[in-house]
Amino acid sequence: MPSFTSTNNNPNDSAILATSVGEGLHATSTSTAVAAVAAFQLDTTNASTGAAVFGEARGGGAAIVALQTNQQAGGSGVFAECTGTGNGVHAKVNNPNGSGAALFAEHIGNKTAGFFKGNVIVTGDVSFPGMDCAEEFVVAESSAIEPGTLMRIGANGVLEPSASAYDRKIVGVVAGAGDLKPGIVMGKGQHGEQPAQPIALVGRAYCKADAAFGSIELGDLLTSSPRAGHAMKASDPSRAFGAVIGKAMAPLGEGVGLVPILIALQ
Repeated sequence: MPSFTSTNNNPNDSAILATSVGEGLHATSTSTAVAAVAAFQLDTTNASTGAAVFGEARGGGAAIVALQTNQQAGGSGVFAECTGTGNGVHAKVNNPNGSGAALFAEHIGNKTAGFFKGNVIVTGDVSFPGMDCAEEFVVAESSAIEPGTLMRIGANGVLEPSASAYDRKIVGVVAGAGDLKPGIVMGKGQHGEQPAQPIALVGRAYCKADAAFGSIELGDLLTSSPRAGHAMKASDPSRAFGAVIGKAMAPLGEGVGLVPILIALQ
């Protein structure tokens, strides 16, 4: 039997009212299967709108805080389940001037902050802080493969640094050089133990370039150069078709260096 019970038959009043300058209610359970606090809304009619748990904060704190402090356990900080036709979780910013997100997720270990199993519908814009769309590919084991490296299709579909002029097997640039990071990476973590790198396929990315075969001007078409992993100006139109990686978005008058390019295979 419970050590304390409280019953209220007034639908407009509470069964328990706790007021305190500290915690209004503190509950602890040593059971492995019973919650410290359990709340049930037992009105089963469709007209029922009452919540099982309601929290309100009138200051700067959170209305409800949930912590799972056991770092070895797989339990959730917050678990919500709906067996009806509603939402498992409904989040809304009810302030038209508010700048906060209705739903915010962060992983301090720089790992997955959000996981969706099912379809995702977005009625507004989808914004990414990065600049290109990349896909993770299996690459050859080579210390020469670093962000900005121009890559080609090698044996068995494994990508490797380009190594010849006007190579029609070039596919993209290893993403992440300079301050141009990928906005989206597809196929991440799908290659097991094989070495893999995100390859920028669309958008802006920094690419290693070599001006020894002609100075690179703004807007020049770029292709692969004889220098491994580097692009050069595509000065021979007869050889450029199918071997262009994109357009230079900054000049390179001499030597080698990283050049921002707009990737557009052609």
